[in-house]
Amino acid sequence: MMHFFDKLEVLGRHYSESTSEEEKQAFIFAMDAIYFILGTGQGTEFEAYVQSQEASAPPLVIARFKTREEAEAAMNARKPPIDSARVLIGDDYYSAMFVPATGRTHLVRAETLDFYLQAMADERLTPSGLSFATKQEAEAWMNQQPTPPQQVVIDVAGAPYLAAYHHRIDYRVLYPLPAPTPPSQEP
Repeated sequence: MMHFFDKLEVLGRHYSESTSEEEKQAFIFAMDAIYFILGTGQGTEFEAYVQSQEASAPPLVIARFKTREEAEAAMNARKPPIDSARVLIGDDYYSAMFVPATGRTHLVRAETLDFYLQAMADERLTPSGLSFATKQEAEAWMNQQPTPPQQVVIDVAGAPYLAAYHHRIDYRVLYPLPAPTPPSQEP
């Protein structure tokens, strides 16, 4: 469990020692963020977020929709609107951004998934040893897990896949992994 008050104490100490007005503003901003987390009862969610970052889990999303139309309707119905967040449409990442000038939340396809999967491939994660003849068999295995791993490399018909779990929306998915980026030939 995170000890938010310990973090506040450290930030406060550095704030007191700082002579830079810009640094002081940054410390106040960080302390306000912690007070916001505590004041809105989101300490447990924040801890889950930090743990997912440490586990190289898929980038956080707030919702998943089957179609763009469904996503647009749901995001524009939110009161108050979301300033900015990521959502899945199908298995693709989109940035949802509220634009005050239009009074609407706009969805823009993001390369988030491509970058994430390439990073996972480049890390050359150790395969789990799990192997399945078909994607359907792998999906059945994933859906039987009470709490699936946030990400694990499996083999599906000889190809590497990342079995990923979007914990915040309780969504399990298999992503084919790209080939790792070749090492640079520059000296």
